[in-house]
Parts: sequence; C-alpha cells; structure tokens
Amino acid sequence: MDFSASEIIGILDRVGLVAFAFSGVEVGARRRLDVFGLLVMGVVTATGGGVMRDVILGRLPLLLDKPDYLLWAAGGSVLGIVLLWRRRTVPRVLLAIADSAGLGAFAAAGALAALGAGLAVPGVILLAVLTATGGGIIRDLMADRVPLVLRSEVNATAAALGGFCLWLAEPVSTGGAALLAVGVTALVRVAGLAFDLHLPHPGRDEGHQGRLL
Repeated sequence: MDFSASEIIGILDRVGLVAFAFSGVEVGARRRLDVFGLLVMGVVTATGGGVMRDVILGRLPLLLDKPDYLLWAAGGSVLGIVLLWRRRTVPRVLLAIADSAGLGAFAAAGALAALGAGLAVPGVILLAVLTATGGGIIRDLMADRVPLVLRSEVNATAAALGGFCLWLAEPVSTGGAALLAVGVTALVRVAGLAFDLHLPHPGRDEGHQGRLL
C-alpha cells in the first residue's frame, strides 16, 4: 500500500507524539511537578517541535488542524502519569528505545515537510533537527535546565543525519526514505546512549570530552 507524503508525516508525527510525551512526564517527575504540571510537560514536549516546524513553514500547525494530535499527546502523557502513580518503573532500555523512535519519527516528518515546501537540503536538515529537538528544548527550559541537546546528547546530530538520508533517498521512494531516516536517526541516538558518544566540550579535560560523532 502506497502512502502520500502527508499521510507518512501524519503517521510519523503520531509515533513521535506518544514517545515524547513519556519523555516530558519523566523529566517533570524528576522536578516533582504535580499531575497538571506533568500533563503540561508531556503535551508540550510532544507537540513543541511540530508546532515550530509548521509555524516556520507558514501553515496552520497540525496540532490545531488534526484534532487527534492533542489526544495522542495527552494520552501518552496520561499513560506515563498512571505508570508513575502506580509506581511502575519503565525500564531505561525501553525509555531509550521509545525516545529514539520518537526522535527518528519527528526528524523524518520534519524533513518530509521541508521537501514538500520545496526547500533545499539545508532547509531539509534544519527542519529535521528542529522538529526532532524543539519539544525537548522547550521541556528543558520549563524544567529550568540547559537543554540536553546543547550539552550532552547526540539528538541534533542524529536528526541531521536522518534528514540528510531522507533527502538522498526520497527521489527513489518516499516511504522507503522515511523509514531510512527513522532508522538512521534512531540507531545514531541509541549508539550515542550505549557508547556515551557526544561532541567534545572545549575547556574540559580531555578525558571528559568523549568522542566526536
């Protein structure tokens, strides 16, 4: 079954919404927020990147245009809150996989949206990164901390690579390019977590710089 670019973006967005909602709730829990605060953190983390993408492209955010988008984000947040309430801890490995899948889905959705708007490869890569990391940046600012994407994670690098791969493969197959972008982004993200890969920190001791990705 062949899907159009807009349909693929819709599928990828929904995957990212649920995955990132969990991430927002997790950070909110560490900040000891109440139930409403956790819900807000989950929804904002899930939707922030996509809203930024759509505003830059000069169109009505899909969060407002597609009624179920908010339901996916809120549903993922509520599920995360319920797990916390029942003191059910989600294994860190599963959280990492969910986060990586969400990152890949949003990176691919952002890159496809950029291609649909006729942007060149720099715009494709930038929108892939923004869509994948925008929600996390807002989440960290709300949690009163320096965004992780600026100091320790390879999220932006992974999303950029995924966006570039999608740009390369899209003329052959839109669906295949989207899957490739999701896979590349998620694999780079998982590798970064597993092997503590990150860009060097100038000014730190060499032993704490990590390896260049």
